[in-house]
Amino acid sequence: MAEPATEQGAKAIRDEITRYFGPKVFEKGILTIKPNGDGYDLTYDVSSSKLGLPADGAQFSFGPFTGHVKPEADGKYVFEQTTPSLDFTYKSGKAGPQSELVQRLKNCTGKGVFDLKAVQFADQSMSCESAVFTMRSPIEDIDASLGKIDFALIGKVGEAGKSDLNMTGDLLDLVETVTVKDPANPAPPMVLRADRIHETFAANGFSSQQFMQALAYFAARKAGDNGKAAQEQARAKLKAMLPLWKTLAAQIRYDNLTVGTPKGIIKIATVDTNLASNGLVKTGNVGLNLAMNGLVLPDGMVPDWAKAVVPDKATLDINLTGLDLETIAGKAIEVGTDAKPAQPGALQAALMPLLLAGQPKLAFDQTLTAPAYDVKGKGESSLLPAQQGKATVSASNLDEIAAALGKAGAAGPGPQRAAMGIAFLKGLAKTEADGRLTWDIDFDSLARKVTVNGQSFGPGAQK
Repeated sequence: MAEPATEQGAKAIRDEITRYFGPKVFEKGILTIKPNGDGYDLTYDVSSSKLGLPADGAQFSFGPFTGHVKPEADGKYVFEQTTPSLDFTYKSGKAGPQSELVQRLKNCTGKGVFDLKAVQFADQSMSCESAVFTMRSPIEDIDASLGKIDFALIGKVGEAGKSDLNMTGDLLDLVETVTVKDPANPAPPMVLRADRIHETFAANGFSSQQFMQALAYFAARKAGDNGKAAQEQARAKLKAMLPLWKTLAAQIRYDNLTVGTPKGIIKIATVDTNLASNGLVKTGNVGLNLAMNGLVLPDGMVPDWAKAVVPDKATLDINLTGLDLETIAGKAIEVGTDAKPAQPGALQAALMPLLLAGQPKLAFDQTLTAPAYDVKGKGESSLLPAQQGKATVSASNLDEIAAALGKAGAAGPGPQRAAMGIAFLKGLAKTEADGRLTWDIDFDSLARKVTVNGQSFGPGAQK
């Protein structure tokens, strides 16, 4: 039979939390810990007033949120959520445009295992029956609701205090109504719906213990201690966290997305966003992938001749390289921990030369698919100090598009202009063995020139 919790046990937990976050979280009532049965009730309740922020500034509150933690023999704590709802409110300050936000998660349950030595959850899950979100501003109003919400987090401690974190989440039955406030152009509310939003997040080699050690250092550091020794120690603690993680990946997927418009409902089968990055290292790499599949427009939104031209699938891959994120992060730490107050723009002035020195490049690969044709593009460009690069674009079935535009020519100037544009592009293209049209493109913003299959355009082409 488990022994009852004691005030001494509560003090031990308070002392461990104080080590990382300082005593004020308890002094201000942001955190409280009380013995309850064979465990402890930990309550989190933060607000602008508890933080001592100005009364005429932005006001917010999050909580109260209570969980019951029970110590285990291996130094871990079993956690169970006991607060059924989670509330967050925000209201802008008295100066400037007024806006407010309210978010509530309803009928929630949660449980997990917290590893105190690793200072992270080894396992955690949370489920809510529903959620509501409202925002009011001078520009627009947003009212949103969700059905069931499920989240799961798994943490694993690796070598040298590094951690692997994996999170998955599902949000069902999104309904979001957006009302734009524009008296000059009144429009009915737009309603967005999605059957499911699926989210994943993975961080491998995350510097969790180094991060907590830095927190502990700053929590114990005396106010006003800005001497050289303290400055160097602060920098050492922060730099020890680098590269923060080894790899990071995040994904958001929308299933059966619909957007209500005055002309009907736009349907999209899936929308995917994927982000991937290595850590803050000398060879920084950030990738972004966007994909849309199954676009269906309502009848009457576009003329009949244009239906075969509207894409129903699209992908875009972007990869950013040439970033010395290790040096940039180190310089940011040095500027941020300088004993002298930083001058306005000091951080930007310190980092810009490092960005230029790295010569970052942006590579892209994209596709566009419609019933009548498809377009593919691939290329690479420098970003700083100028955009210089190459790209290759190819397309199929432009003759069919031109024929459709020709039949629609009598309908107005729009199809006529589009047909002229298609004819111009065909004139610049090379025809490959498979019949696809290809454009090899060179561009140089410094020279103010674009060259397509050997033909140059722009002010620089006149020299």
